[in-house]
Amino acid sequence: MGSADEEITAFARRLAASGAGERSKVFELSWWSERVMSWAMSHPSFRTQLFRFVDVFPATTGDDHEVLRHMEEYFDGPDVPRLMEVGLDVAEHVPLGSAVSATIARRNIRRMAEQFILGETAGAAVDGAARLWSRGVATTVDLLGEKTTTDEQADRYAARVSEMLDALLAAAPHWPDQPHLDADDKGRLARVNISVKPTALAPHYGALTREQGIEEAVGRLEPILARADAGGAHIHFDMEHLEVKDLTLELFERTCRSHPALSTGIVIQAYLRDAYDDLASVIAHAGRRPTPVTVRLVKGAYWDTETIVAEAEGWPVPVFEAKDDTDANYERCADLLHDNHRTVRSAFGTHNLRSMAAAVVGARRRGIPESAVEIQMLHGMAEPLQAAVTGAGLRLRLYAPVGELVPGMAYLVRRLLENTSNEGFVRARFAEERDLDDLLVPPDGHDLPGAPVPVIAPDTDVEDPQPYHHEPHAEWRRAPVRHDFQVAISGSSSGREVPALIGGRRSMTADRIDSPDPASPSTTVVWSASCGVDHADAAVDAGLAAQPAWGRRPARERAAVLFRAAAWLRARRNQVAALEVFECGKPWKEADADVCEAIDFFEYYGREAIRLADGGPVESPPGERNTLSYEALGVGVVIAPWNFPLAIPAGMTVAALAAGNAVILKPAEQAPGVAWKIAEALEAAGLPEGVLGFLPGQGEVIGAHLVAHPQVAFVAFTGSSAVGLEIIREAAVHRPGQRQVKRVVAEMGGKNAIVVDADADLDAAVPDIITSAFGYAGQKCSAASRVVVLDEVHDELVTRLVGAARILQLGHPSAMATQLGPLIDADALAKVRAYAAMAPEEGTVVLHQRAVPAEGWFHGPVIVDGVQPGSRLATEEIFGPVLSVQRAADIDEALAVANASDFALTAGIM
Repeated sequence: MGSADEEITAFARRLAASGAGERSKVFELSWWSERVMSWAMSHPSFRTQLFRFVDVFPATTGDDHEVLRHMEEYFDGPDVPRLMEVGLDVAEHVPLGSAVSATIARRNIRRMAEQFILGETAGAAVDGAARLWSRGVATTVDLLGEKTTTDEQADRYAARVSEMLDALLAAAPHWPDQPHLDADDKGRLARVNISVKPTALAPHYGALTREQGIEEAVGRLEPILARADAGGAHIHFDMEHLEVKDLTLELFERTCRSHPALSTGIVIQAYLRDAYDDLASVIAHAGRRPTPVTVRLVKGAYWDTETIVAEAEGWPVPVFEAKDDTDANYERCADLLHDNHRTVRSAFGTHNLRSMAAAVVGARRRGIPESAVEIQMLHGMAEPLQAAVTGAGLRLRLYAPVGELVPGMAYLVRRLLENTSNEGFVRARFAEERDLDDLLVPPDGHDLPGAPVPVIAPDTDVEDPQPYHHEPHAEWRRAPVRHDFQVAISGSSSGREVPALIGGRRSMTADRIDSPDPASPSTTVVWSASCGVDHADAAVDAGLAAQPAWGRRPARERAAVLFRAAAWLRARRNQVAALEVFECGKPWKEADADVCEAIDFFEYYGREAIRLADGGPVESPPGERNTLSYEALGVGVVIAPWNFPLAIPAGMTVAALAAGNAVILKPAEQAPGVAWKIAEALEAAGLPEGVLGFLPGQGEVIGAHLVAHPQVAFVAFTGSSAVGLEIIREAAVHRPGQRQVKRVVAEMGGKNAIVVDADADLDAAVPDIITSAFGYAGQKCSAASRVVVLDEVHDELVTRLVGAARILQLGHPSAMATQLGPLIDADALAKVRAYAAMAPEEGTVVLHQRAVPAEGWFHGPVIVDGVQPGSRLATEEIFGPVLSVQRAADIDEALAVANASDFALTAGIM
C-alpha cells in the first residue's frame, strides 16, 4: 500500500477502537427476540417476508385478527424460525392470543421505527434535535413523505416543511454554543438544516412532465426558501430515484441562481455511473455563486430498485453492479470535492469505515482543516461509528427523519434492508463482527464503468437467434432520448398517401379515406385508398397463388423475413411512433410502447416458427417412424383495430405469416397510415409478392365480404364484441366452394376491474389505477374501467383518485407532457358524452370533465362512485375516460363484484 492507504487504514483503526465500547442498537432490539433479526440476516426468504410484513403492517393496525391473518400469510414457509411458529400457534389456540400477538407486533415495529425516526411531530423533532445538539451532534431534518400524486398531498408536505422550519428557527437560537457545529473554515454554519424531497412537492415531477413538475416544485418551495434565506437556515435537496435525478439537478441550479445568498446543498449518489460527471457539473455551477453550496456525498439507497427496473426494461444498469466499484467511485468523488474546496462544502454521508477514513485523510493530505470536514450518518444506525466520529473531534450531522409511522414505512424498510444487506458495513462489522482487515481493503477503482448509454437492440441473426427479449421502451429519463423523439415529432408531416397492396402492386382508388388528427380534426394526417369488393377478391386470388410457395419455404427463411422487418421498424422507431401521435392521438409513452410491441411480435413469432419447425415426439409402434410437422391453413384475413394501430395488426399478421400463410390485412379506417408501416417493413424485408395484401376500406364493405369469402381459411379480429360476434356467426356458415371449416381468432372487449384490498399500498395503487383507466384516454380493451374497493380504504382511495385524475395534463399528444389526449373520432366522443350524461343516475359523480381544448375530440376524466352491479356503467364497455367505483365489505364480496361481468379479459388486485 502507498502512504495514503496506510494513513487511511491507521485512521480507520483509531476510529474503530474509539467506538469499540458502543453497540449498534438496531441489533439489540427485541423483535419477538433478537434471534429473529439474526435469523433474517442468514435466511434471505424470511428476511424478504419479514420486511414485506413490516411494510404492510400499518394498514392492519385496526384489527387484531387482521394482524394475525397477515402474520400467518407472510410467515408460512420453511425458513420461519421456530420461535415465531410457536407464537402464531399460541395466538390461534389461546384466548386473547391474537391480541397478544398483534400487541407484540405493534410494539416491536414501533420500537424499530422510533430507532430511526427522530419524532412524529414538529415539536418532538425540535426536542430531539436539541438533545442531539447538546451532545455535540448536528442534524438535518427530513420530513417523511415520498412521491405525491395529488396537489393536496404536495400542499400538505410543503406545509409540514414550513411548520418544521418555523419551529426550528424559533428554537435553535436558544441552543448552547457548539463551536465545531456553528462554524467551519468558510464561516458560520446554519443551525437549522432541513432536507426536502422534490418528488413530494410536485405530482408532475417526472421525466415527461418535467417542466410542469419543476414549476410546481418551485411554486411550493419559494415561500420556504424565502423564509430560510431570511432566517439563515439551510435547505438541502435530497436525491431520490434516477428517474428524477436530472430534474432535481435542474431545480437545484434554479434555486442557486434565484437565491444566491441562501445556504443550500444537494446530494450526489456515488453508486450511479454518471455521479462523477454530475458532481463536476454541480461544482461548476457552484463556482458562479457567491455563497458556497454543500454537497452531501452518499453511496445511494435505491440500488436494488435501480438494478431491477433497468434489467426488467432492458435498459443499461445505471448503478455500479459491484460494491467495490461504488466504494472506489465514492473515494474518487471525495477527491474531486477536496480539489474544489474553495467552491463547495463537503459532507460525507457513509457508515463505511474505510470510506469515512478516506474522506478525512484526503482532506488532511490537501491541508484542508478538519473543521471543514463533515460526516453525515443516519439517525439510529451505526452508533459505534457515531461515537467514534464525535470522539475524534469531527463534525457529525445525523440525517433525522420526522413523521408518522405509516408514511415512514418505506423509509423504515429501506433502513432495515441496509442494516441486513449481505455487503453492508453495519451488518458486517456490528452484527457479524467480521475482521476489520477485511473491511479496510482499498477498493479497486482502476477500470470503473463509464456513464451508461442507451442500448439499441441488435438485429437478429437467423442462424443464431438469441433468446427472445422484449424491445426496450424509450428511457425517457435520459435527455438525448427525449430530444430524439422531439425531433421526430417536429419532422412528422401531414398529407401522407397510403395505397392498397395487391399481388405486390401498389395502387390508389377513386374513393379515399381521410384520416384526421383527432386532436386537430381539420388537419388530415393520412389519406388512403378505399377498397371495394373487387379489390378484396383480387387480393384473395393473389394470396392463393403466392401462399403454396411461401408455405413450403423453410421456417428459417420465413423467420429471416420477419427479423429483417423488425430491423426496418427498429431503425425508424421514432418516426413511426410520431405518426401514431398525430394519426391516433397517442401520447409519447403510449406511441413508443406500441411500436416496441410490434417489433416484439416480429421477433417472437420468428423464433416460434423456428421452434415449431422442429416438430415434436410422436409415439410410434415397432417398425414405424412417425413425425410431427405443421402446415399452413392458406389465406387468412386480419381485421385490425385503431387503438393499438401497429402492435395488434402486426401480431395477428406476423403470426400467420410465420406459419406459412398468406394474409390480407384490413386496417382500421382511423389508422391506415400506421398500419401501412407493417406492409412497408415486410416489403423491405423481402416478403414475396402476393403473400401480403393490404386493403384499406370500410369494414362493412370489404371486411364483411372477406369474412364470408369461401377461399378465406381463417379470420383474426380485434375490436368490439358486437362486431366480433357477428364475424363468428358469419364465419360459421359453410358456403359453396369452401373446402375447410373457417377458423376465427377474436379478441373483443373488456370491462376490467381492479380490486383494492384493505391493506393495499395506496401510494402505489393510485398511480397504477390512473394509468390504467386514463392512459390513452381509456381507449383500450384492457383499461381499468371499474375499481372495486373495500370499505376500510374506500374514502381515502376515492379522494386520491379524484385528486390525481383532476391534474392529468390534457392536450395535444405531440406535447411531451400530455397525459390525456383526444378520443379517436366524433362518434367515440359522442358515446363517452352519453355515458357521462347518464352517470348521475347510476352513482355519485365525484369528478366530471373539465375544460378541454376548443378543437379536437377531447373529453376529460370522469369518476363515478357508488356504481351498483348490473348498472350500465358497471356492465357496458365504454372505451373512454370513465371510471366506476364499487364498494365491497370484504375481499370475497369484492371478487364477486369484480367477476359479475360478461367480459373476462384482464383484471388486477392490490
